[in-house]
Amino acid sequence: MDKTREKTIDINPIPYLTWTWLKINKDSVSYDFSLSENNGIENRLPEGISTGTGKTVKTELPEPEPSIGKEAAKLISDSAAGKIYTIEKTTSEPLIIRIKLDSNSATHQIIHAKAGTSANIIIVYDGWLSSPEGVSKPQVLSGVITKVYAEDDAKLHISKVQLCGKNVNQIDDTQVVCGERAKVTLTQIELGGAHINAGFHATLEGYQSSFYSDTAYICQGNQYLDMNQVVVHKGKKTVCDMKTHGTAKDETTKTYRGTIDMRRGCAGSVGNEIETTLLLSPKAVVKAAPIILCGEEDIAAEHGSTIGKLSNEMLFYMNSRGIDQKTAEELLTNAKVTAAASAIEDENIREEIDKWIASSQSSSQ
Repeated sequence: MDKTREKTIDINPIPYLTWTWLKINKDSVSYDFSLSENNGIENRLPEGISTGTGKTVKTELPEPEPSIGKEAAKLISDSAAGKIYTIEKTTSEPLIIRIKLDSNSATHQIIHAKAGTSANIIIVYDGWLSSPEGVSKPQVLSGVITKVYAEDDAKLHISKVQLCGKNVNQIDDTQVVCGERAKVTLTQIELGGAHINAGFHATLEGYQSSFYSDTAYICQGNQYLDMNQVVVHKGKKTVCDMKTHGTAKDETTKTYRGTIDMRRGCAGSVGNEIETTLLLSPKAVVKAAPIILCGEEDIAAEHGSTIGKLSNEMLFYMNSRGIDQKTAEELLTNAKVTAAASAIEDENIREEIDKWIASSQSSSQ
């Protein structure tokens, strides 16, 4: 990256500031934001899904909001013409989009599910996984914006799988807005990369709309993973369930921000948020800020965040069955990812995730 052209910006801002001394309110990055458009390649376009170009769609739904911050969103958006995927009718075959990262790139996608439709979208990021011995590759920046419009009664399952090399930095933002009774499920797997900013912002606009997320990650080496997850309840009887589970090893840094925002008028809404981290190194830095904001009385919301090591009881159980501590740690680490990945409706991609984990573990030994 050309350091003379780098721009420093704040990214992943928490919706409402907490204690500044925790240094969790935001992340700051310095990158060259000279990006070329990269919308990836579809394996095959399923019947019922059409494509187009642009950054806007005709809809009565409001514009979704970014989780990464307005400045970062604009820098990425300005670098891409945009690609639109319109779900015209229900399709059972998943749309798989592979985005190969070999240079600074910007991705701007819109997924527009028409009323009453159902679809499954899988997006895989990879590239720069290896280099010849003694040869270092330059850092690559990937900026991604995925906007999701789910009209009334639409059902979408979106999976994002990040399998990048160690020299890839990524800013990945998923922006969601739901109409009445619309349901969006997001499965997110974060495994590779150097400095990763991954987040989503979901607005439950319509009556009985819902959003479910399952995020799993493994941080190892010197990786930096910064997450900002926000769900805003506006419609009555809306539901969200946010799950984030992962492992922090070596000298990694992981920050989690999770906000459930219950706005006035969302009576009867339910929100749940849980985040857990398996801490396997005294040098790893782990920070978490689970937040619930209440502007409505008639709601039910719970949240929690736990950071812990492998318990003596679990270790004793494993040892009694001939499993040493290192193997036990790998089993629990992998289980967090494979549990989330089991929802991805493509066997080949699930196998690819398993192989990536196995390869990364063997190379670290």
